[in-house]
Formats: sequence, C-alpha cells, structure tokens
Amino acid sequence: MKEPTLSQVDVAIIGGGINGSGLAALAAHSGLSVILFEKGDFASGTSSKSTKLIHGGIRYLEQARFSLVFESLHERSHLLKLAPHLVHPLSFLLPVYQGDKRPAWMLKIGLYLYDFLAGLQNISRHQWFSAEGALRKAPPLKAEGLKGCGLYYDAQVNDARLVLENILAAEEAGARCLNDHQVLAVKNTGPSEIQVYFQNNQTGEKNLVTARSLVNASGPWANQTSKMISSQSKPLVRPTRGTHLVVPQVLSEDAVLITTRQDNRVIFVIPWRGFSLVGTTDLDDSEDPDKTKPTEAEIDYLLQEASRLFPGRLWDRSQVLASFSGLRPLAWADEDHASSVSREDRIQRDGPVVSIVGGKLTTYRSMALKALKSIGLILNRSLSIKDEFLLPGTPQTPWNEFLKTNVPSWMKTFGITESQADHLAKLYGQKAEAVLSVISQNPAMSERLHPARPEILAQVAYAVQREKALHLSDVLLRRLEIGYTPYRWGESSEKASQLMGQLLGWSEAARQIELSFYKKLLFPPV
Repeated sequence: MKEPTLSQVDVAIIGGGINGSGLAALAAHSGLSVILFEKGDFASGTSSKSTKLIHGGIRYLEQARFSLVFESLHERSHLLKLAPHLVHPLSFLLPVYQGDKRPAWMLKIGLYLYDFLAGLQNISRHQWFSAEGALRKAPPLKAEGLKGCGLYYDAQVNDARLVLENILAAEEAGARCLNDHQVLAVKNTGPSEIQVYFQNNQTGEKNLVTARSLVNASGPWANQTSKMISSQSKPLVRPTRGTHLVVPQVLSEDAVLITTRQDNRVIFVIPWRGFSLVGTTDLDDSEDPDKTKPTEAEIDYLLQEASRLFPGRLWDRSQVLASFSGLRPLAWADEDHASSVSREDRIQRDGPVVSIVGGKLTTYRSMALKALKSIGLILNRSLSIKDEFLLPGTPQTPWNEFLKTNVPSWMKTFGITESQADHLAKLYGQKAEAVLSVISQNPAMSERLHPARPEILAQVAYAVQREKALHLSDVLLRRLEIGYTPYRWGESSEKASQLMGQLLGWSEAARQIELSFYKKLLFPPV
C-alpha cells in the first residue's frame, strides 16, 4: 500500500448520485471544502434509472401526503427555470374506465387539488375530456369502457445529466469529485475528525483524507456504508426495485398514467427520445445493489398492463428494445407493501456523520439544504448558504430564445442538421457550443455514431475530456443515453470505443474489455 497523503476537508461525501452531487454543489458554493467519492460512475446507480420525471407525485394525494406533493411541485417549478435544457414540461393523460377502483369524480378532485398545491407556479391548469374527446386526443387508447380522461402537467428530465451538471457545478466551486474511487474504511479519530481511506479503482492507488464531517449519500448502498462507518448501525434504507422498458413509441406528445388492474398501482407510458418508456415496478429487493436487473415477471407485468390500455398494438418481448432497473433508497419502514412506504426524505445525524435517505429526484435540492444545515451544526459554524447558483449548462437567456438564436447558428457554422442541433441544446444547454468546438479542431468529429441517431464523435471526445467519463458505459449509458436505444451495440459502440481508446490510451485488449463490460450491462442481451 502506498503511503497515504493526508489532507483535510470540511465535508466528505460517499455517493455520486443526485443526493451526493446536489449536496456537493450546494456545500461548495456555500464556501465549504468538499470531496466526493463515487465507486462507479456518477449516477450509475439509482439516479440514472428513474422514470425520468420531475413531478409532484399526483398519486401521493390519495395517501394524504400533501406536504410532500407541495414541496415537490415547488421544486419542479424551480428546476424548470434552473435547467430548462434538461427539464421540460410534459402533459399526462389520466384515463378512467368502467370498473376502475378510482372513479372519475375522485380523479377530478385530485386534479383540482394538484393545481391548487402548485399555486402560481403551476405549469398549466388541468383539463377533463369526455370519452370522445380523449380518443381524439389519443386515438390508440382503448375505447371500450372509457368514461373520460383528465390531462395535467408535470415535467421530464435527463436524470443522469442533471447529476453530472451538479458534479461539474461543485467542481467549479472548488470541490473534488472522484468517480471510480471507492471508500474502503472510515475511522472516527476525534469529535470532528474522520479519516476516510479510499482507493482509485483505475490504478489501485490507496489514499487517505481527513474530514470534519462525513455524509452517507450512497442511496441503496446506504446500509452497507452505514455498517462500514459503525458496526452497530441499524438499517437506514428499504430498497425497492423499479424496472422500466423501452418500446417503440406509443404516443409522441403525451404521457399516460395507468392504474393497474393486478395490484391497483400506478405506472406510466412516457414519450422518451423517440421511443416510449414504460414503468415502473415497485418490489422489495434486498439483494446486492450492484447486481440489480429486470426480472422476467416484471417485464411481463409491464407489458400486460400497458397492453390493456393500448390493445391495437403488439405487446410482447419482441417489442422490448431495452430495459433497466434501479433501487429506490426509501427510508426504512416496516410497511407490508413496498408501494406504501413513504417517499419523504430523512436526514439523520449521528455525531459527525449525516445520512441522507428516502426522498425523490425532484426534491434533491431541498434535501441537500437540510443536510447542509446539519453539517453546519457539526462544524459549529454559521454557514452563508448559497442555493441559487446556476448549473454549467443553464442558458443565460430564456429557453425559447436560446433555441431560436443558437440552433440556426450551429447548423450554419458546424454543418449539422436541425435535429442534431436541437439534440445538443437539450443535452448541454449553453455548453453545446463547447462540444461543437471540437469539430472546429477536427472536422471528422462531426461523424455520427449511428446513421439513425443524432449523436456525434465530438460528444464522445467531450465526455472524456470535459465530463470525467472513464469507461465506454459512462459515455453510452449516461453522457449520451444511446445505450437505451436499439442502436446501443455494433456501429455505435465500436466507434465510441475506438475514439475513447485513442484518447485514454487503451490497448486493444483493454478496449475489448470495455466492450465486454458494456455489453453485459445491456438488457435484453445483444
């Protein structure tokens, strides 16, 4: 073992998902010294495997969790302004059929209440359609037994890139954010002194940092992390598995909320990158979080429930283009059913250690603020909290104006198509021009990864050089998300791996290992 280099920081964070990255950015912008450790890639766990929604959670109204819905709706409004390139309004259809356990009158009350809780920050007021109006709006819906249909608004997000932009924002403010760095041991050596031993998984080099406070933000790994910190710790999270399917597009503009017949849950069919995302399940899962994957039963469940509302199309395994599973790190509870466990967050402080569990992607900012206040108590310091900082890609002008100004300019300057320019704007915001500048230096970087997709080689180079990507899966699954499309293997993976090999100095054997590892992550297998 190499002799460790000792350094000291105010805050050490274990976990590079949305909670860890959000806290790192907030703490660094508030003047604290921060180091963050992520054993894999940023957002490689739960935070890149969500339903891709920023939402109030209309189903929580039925559970009388009004404060959670209120908080979520107001955070939704803030994120629409903070990251308009990553967070976009999305309309949702809420059909009701003869025999549904939630009748039309109940849904109408829920929609009015949802609007009321959003207040002046509402995206748009809900509407109610007759059966005939609903079928004009969405012809593929099943007509038999349709009683009516609500329409309300929430928002869609690129979850992995929201995490990444928080990581980059943290580093801009002076934090050190390390992916592929695993914490091996933690030792409390004083009232406000914790030694954190860690390893660089790329090189095997081991090191040590001393922190005045430690944050467990490791999501579904929180129980394991807690045990590493203290062998006497009790369970912090109750992980539940959520599986999603990517299928050919069902509706191009509206998402659909489905009340399932099998267990009276809610699932969604959502337009996503030219396809549809169907999900999610909600099942207890106490297995190794590193081995989470969809099960055959979950795939069948989602296909069967979606087919009930869209009977005019094929719903079998041949339609599953890709799928993924993630574990929700719900705060520990003894509820009988996973779906009944609260989605509210819990910030727990034990000496110099703060644990963040529960919560939602939507409310990550408010969770980070609560955690930072706990850190202030540990440090015995009055913090000047700065929570209104911009993310690196946040445009400096209103979103529509940003698109109107830049898309034609990029098309003319860099010779890309309108769809490519729009794609880059929605992935990078104001940083899109920095991506395109790679083409100015090397015109060959304008080549597409696949003829049917907008992604180009310049994005792969930018991911490696400016976005901390270390592995092929980092780029294809999280920086670009082509890994969840039918074009995830073959030409795209070959081109991306060749370029990454050149940039990172991979041998041919190392490149083949990268391809093999990436291929193992794809489900259904290729």
